[in-house]
Amino acid sequence: MRTILVVCPSHRDYREIAALGVERRHRVLFHEYASIELEQMVAPAPMLTPVRDALEEIDGIVERFSAGGPDGVVSTDDYPGSTLAGIVAERFGLPGVPAMVNLRCQHKYHSRLLQQAVVPHAVPEFALAAGDEVAGLEFPVFVKPIKSFFSVGAYRVEDAQAFSKALARATLPEPFFDPLRRLFERYAGCGFGPSRVLVEELLEGVQVTVEGYAFSGTVQVFGIVDSVLFPGTLAFRRFEYPSSLPSAVQDRMAGIAAQVMTGIRFDNGLFNIEMMYDPTRERIHIIEINPRMASQFADLYEKVDGFNTYELLIDLALGKEPSLRRGQGPHRRAASCVLRTFEDRRVVRVPSEEDVAGVMERYSDARVEILTAPGRCLSEEMQDSESYRYGLVSLGGGDLDDILGALEECERRLGFVLEPVEASGAERVAGVSGRRTV
Repeated sequence: MRTILVVCPSHRDYREIAALGVERRHRVLFHEYASIELEQMVAPAPMLTPVRDALEEIDGIVERFSAGGPDGVVSTDDYPGSTLAGIVAERFGLPGVPAMVNLRCQHKYHSRLLQQAVVPHAVPEFALAAGDEVAGLEFPVFVKPIKSFFSVGAYRVEDAQAFSKALARATLPEPFFDPLRRLFERYAGCGFGPSRVLVEELLEGVQVTVEGYAFSGTVQVFGIVDSVLFPGTLAFRRFEYPSSLPSAVQDRMAGIAAQVMTGIRFDNGLFNIEMMYDPTRERIHIIEINPRMASQFADLYEKVDGFNTYELLIDLALGKEPSLRRGQGPHRRAASCVLRTFEDRRVVRVPSEEDVAGVMERYSDARVEILTAPGRCLSEEMQDSESYRYGLVSLGGGDLDDILGALEECERRLGFVLEPVEASGAERVAGVSGRRTV
């Protein structure tokens, strides 16, 4: 029995590790650090709770688990988990993503510099924000923090008049960047820099996530997931696997992913790269590189191909090359569907354990996540800049119609009840669907 250390575990980690029976084969240990506090710093009502110095935390992790030591160190957490996991793995002499590579991918400006050096044709125009200047880019542009969560601080900006306001909204509290800055100064091999906002050429087209891994210097892409947006918004409606893009386009995307991840010397870990395909100009651009697995999609591959990406995560941590399967799952298609509204709502009721059990009895491989609680307004939760999530439902089916039909049934069974924030009880809206604006 090998020992696996999970750094900054999420609710999804606990769920998938249990569902896969990992703890029957391995001893699994968990270590929490700062993920919740950092999210709270960029929440709608920010809470600036101090967190322990990141370098001291790494020393503490090594000391805590030094007796016997882990055999593998993993994290699906974006910030700061994936960085800490790689550094701790290195301290124990275990496989992991090199800290310098992880950190430069985490910092969106330095990530662009790496991309530009390897695949310049796939990189949009970009510059750090300097005052109210857009550094030669033409409007409309896209602004985003050099590091964030859940697209917080990311905005499309139409003109110079709106730029100053967007810049202010994209500037996150400085304590949020402290762990990244501390780790950057020690391990990244370059300066962190004073600017906290990146300005980029606006990308339009079909958005996808290209997911893969690197093992002993070889990059393997194993899936492309389509990101379906609500029309006229930047809000995700659902994520569909496998991609519906032409195979030739998918091959080009996989080639770009392999080229850039090899070129930046990413190794011994999972990655996901958000890309945009413009069918009018036949161009593919990188939106951003995430040096970690996309945990929300873990079960989509299981539904269609017969493997869960948590299995790959653990194999890589133990120095074992993952074994991929194709088309061996019970479904031809799968989707992670977002329950969302475009107006703030007060939560009256969320699904009970019995409601969720009813969904699981009907759809045994479904995944249900409840992202709010009774009595709260959706605006109090972690949200993007223009909409309000309150749940996720992942389902498989023979085709998209099967999935959407199952989603409607799941929504009825789950029984979310939301009401307008300023409404009386008589004006409640029951069963609000994330597939329409309410």
